[in-house]
Amino acid sequence: MKAFTPLVLFSVLLSGCSLFQTKDKPQDLYVPASFQNFNGWNEQQAAGLSTALQESCKVYTKRSGEVNDNTLFGTYEQWHPLCKALPQIEATALPAFFENNFVVYQINPTDEGLFTGYFTPLLHGSREKSERYSTPLLKVPSDLIRFNPKDFELERIDEDRPNRMLAAKVRNGWMVPYDDREGINDRAAKGDYDNDVLYWVDDRVDRFFLQIQGSGTVQLDTGEDVQVRISGRNGYEYFAIGRYLKRNGLLEKVSMQSIRQWLDDNPDRLDEVLHTNRDFIFFSELGKPGPIGAQGTRLIPEHSAAVDDSVIPLGTPLWLSTTLTADNSTFARAMVAQDVGSAIRGNVRADIFFGAGDAAAEKAGYQNAGGQLFIMVPKQTL
Repeated sequence: MKAFTPLVLFSVLLSGCSLFQTKDKPQDLYVPASFQNFNGWNEQQAAGLSTALQESCKVYTKRSGEVNDNTLFGTYEQWHPLCKALPQIEATALPAFFENNFVVYQINPTDEGLFTGYFTPLLHGSREKSERYSTPLLKVPSDLIRFNPKDFELERIDEDRPNRMLAAKVRNGWMVPYDDREGINDRAAKGDYDNDVLYWVDDRVDRFFLQIQGSGTVQLDTGEDVQVRISGRNGYEYFAIGRYLKRNGLLEKVSMQSIRQWLDDNPDRLDEVLHTNRDFIFFSELGKPGPIGAQGTRLIPEHSAAVDDSVIPLGTPLWLSTTLTADNSTFARAMVAQDVGSAIRGNVRADIFFGAGDAAAEKAGYQNAGGQLFIMVPKQTL
């Protein structure tokens, strides 16, 4: 979405600007394991992993130095020969390729984890405002300032996201926090953002869920389909409207589908509920096939995931074992960490990208289960 990716996320429906400091991840968070722990590891899963990993290799092969501050993940140079060899490996040889070149660690086996899902939504829009198309899908506003507190020698108390940029605007010569969701909607109603509109869409709830997902498709009234993705945010912490609905006795069973139905049935309370999430996402046109995750790579359905990148660097191969909530079946997949999301935080935490369409929306909307999470790192990093 995820993220941030972007791109997200049933979790964000349930889960919910500070100063900097680095949080060290203990080495015993990563417990040695093996491919034998992968229930369902086979040629098909290895092929899916190869497809997704080749997308990340487009990023890895252009970089040098340490992957992150944990030596467990090694250097980009150690990935280069693997990335070069991967496209040449026959499908039948892929399981052996990974087994011979990678070692496995389980992320905190005592943590039951949380695995949610996201998908690519479809919105209907126009380049021109009209009675139908009246909800603005905004670019990063011209008056929004993004800054890094480190540049001001400030430390931030959000230990899990030490590199997150903050957002502000200038008022009477002072830098102040940017408007929250309610403030942005109020200003938009007055026309303050008319020069910052990417497209006009026909449904506020669809826009809200697009902001949760982080990327999607806008089908224009001209017949064109354009891909959009997150390009910025207003600097507020994400808050899950599903939590608000459940806490106030408005909804007993929370899923993307049940939330949408409640909002459709209670239009007079739309502002009340949506404004509890002060976080607001801005978009840009992608200009190429998508969707694209936070790593800048194309996402592969059921083989790409959003993670907490303070725990797992983007581009890391994963094995994820959980339950598909929609039908209570076992879901075990080889994946690659290629996205992030504002609600994707924690050690054994991932958001599964299910793809586009109704079937993907159904899976993503209900997904909410525990499970196990493994990482694979090149042997030569040891």
